[in-house]
Amino acid sequence: MGFLKRLIDDIRLYCRFSCRRLGLPGYQVHQIYLPEQQLIYIPIPKNACTSIKHALHEIEFGRRFDADLPAFSDYREHHDYYKKRPAAFTSVSALREQTSSTRFALVRDPVRRLISCYRNRVVDLGDLTSSRSTLKRLDVPTEPDINTFFLHLEEYRRVNKSIEHHSRLQSAFLGGTLAYLDRVFTMGDIPELVAMLRTYKPGLKLRQRKTGGTKITLADLSRKALRHAIDFYSPDYELLNRYFSPQEIVKEHRKMKRGEF
Repeated sequence: MGFLKRLIDDIRLYCRFSCRRLGLPGYQVHQIYLPEQQLIYIPIPKNACTSIKHALHEIEFGRRFDADLPAFSDYREHHDYYKKRPAAFTSVSALREQTSSTRFALVRDPVRRLISCYRNRVVDLGDLTSSRSTLKRLDVPTEPDINTFFLHLEEYRRVNKSIEHHSRLQSAFLGGTLAYLDRVFTMGDIPELVAMLRTYKPGLKLRQRKTGGTKITLADLSRKALRHAIDFYSPDYELLNRYFSPQEIVKEHRKMKRGEF
C-alpha cells in the first residue's frame, strides 16, 4: 500500500505541475497554506523566501524543516516540501474566497531583486555553468559581468531554468493582482512581518539572510543596463506602483553614480 500511495501521489504531483506549466488558471499561484493557523503566504524567490518558509514550517510543526525526520524523508529540502503539498498550487479566484485566512506576500523593487539574482545565482552559485554549451552557441558569456547579464537577460532566462525562475516577474508569482492579499510587505517591512508571524509563535526568529557573498550594488549598473531592466520589469512596476517606481530607482542610481550622467 505504501508503494501504491506514493505512486498515486507522484502522479497527482506531476499533474499539478503540468497544469501550472500549461498556465491553467486553477494552478497559476503557488501558495503555502497553514490550515490550523489560517495563514497563506505567496512565496516569491529572492524576496526573503527561504527565511519565511523556514519560519512558517516552525510555526506549523514547532521546529525547522529536517529531511532526516520520517515525516519529511520524501523531500529534498523545504522548498521541495512546500511545492509538493496537495494545495500548493491554486487560483486567484480561490485565494479571493479565502477570507477567513490572512493572505500575505513580500515584494521587492524589481531592479534590486534582479541584482540579488545575479549576485547569488550567477556569481556565488554559478548556475549558468550548466548552460555553458548553449550559451557558447549563442555567443553569450557564461560568466557575465552584471551589465552583460542585465542586457542579455532574455537569453539567460531562455536557456537556464534556475535563472528563469529567480528572475521571473513578481506579477507572475502573484497572479497579476494584489487584490486578494490582506498584507503586502516590502524588504523594509521585515520587522513588521516578523511581528505578525510572532502572533502565531511567540519568540520566533526569522532565519538570517546570507551574508558575505559578492558585493554588487545598484551603482555597478550602467545607465543602459538599468533602463533595460526597468523596461523588462515594467509589469511589476505597474502592479507594485504603490511601493516602487522606476523614477525612484533611476534617481537613486544617479545619486550613487555621483552625477556621472
